[in-house]
Amino acid sequence: MTTCTYLGTGTACTCPALEGKSYCADHYAVVYKVGSGKQRKKDTLKAARVRLVQQLFYEACDQLEAEGFDVYGDSELAEPDQTFDLEEA
Repeated sequence: MTTCTYLGTGTACTCPALEGKSYCADHYAVVYKVGSGKQRKKDTLKAARVRLVQQLFYEACDQLEAEGFDVYGDSELAEPDQTFDLEEA
């Protein structure tokens, strides 16, 4: 059995590690706490930009619908009168 590898801010932990893990039960919860991972600023900024573009797109769709434009094209699509064969062209 191995010992816990948690260093923390003080002395190293000497408790036995969980089976198949590198940390004891107390420190495993600390190390793998949900949301405790360091977030990269680049990823945070990219996610914010994506949310902004999505919000602007939805606002533009709402504005177009308010002006009477069919955003999804349900009324704009008409059945074709004839089919076009690529091999004949």
